[in-house]
Amino acid sequence: MDLAEFEALAEPLLRKSVAEQAMYGFALVEGHTVTADEIRSVERGMAVALPDKYKAFMMRYGGGVFGSVELFPVAPVPAGTDDLRTLNDWEFPDRSFVAVAPVGTGDHWGFPVIDGRCSEQVWFHFHDAGDDELVAQDFLEFVANHGLKP
Repeated sequence: MDLAEFEALAEPLLRKSVAEQAMYGFALVEGHTVTADEIRSVERGMAVALPDKYKAFMMRYGGGVFGSVELFPVAPVPAGTDDLRTLNDWEFPDRSFVAVAPVGTGDHWGFPVIDGRCSEQVWFHFHDAGDDELVAQDFLEFVANHGLKP
């Protein structure tokens, strides 16, 4: 999936988020966006290369709540939410995996890492047992499948 295809799918959620914000004071898309420089800084600090589609999404839409999924913001946010680097420094210091979203059970969705480069594919990483499971061919497909649920 490319970014234009994703944007077409996300448009109804974005419109609904604006309406929810106006009516109830909360958004369905938090939008903790980052710049390319901020992403490069996190990549250097983590010693990994993040996937291009993930980076494009984070610059366009950002971390935090996105519909039905919560995404770790790339840069720290004042609310005290775990950011990408802090969470991964704690959970995956060997950098064999980069978690990008909590599942809510202690498990994470994210990217396997080989030789410092994140896979484009998104995997479900079990915290205690079992083999990891492929959930999407790329980050945009993952967010479409998990964040744009009705």
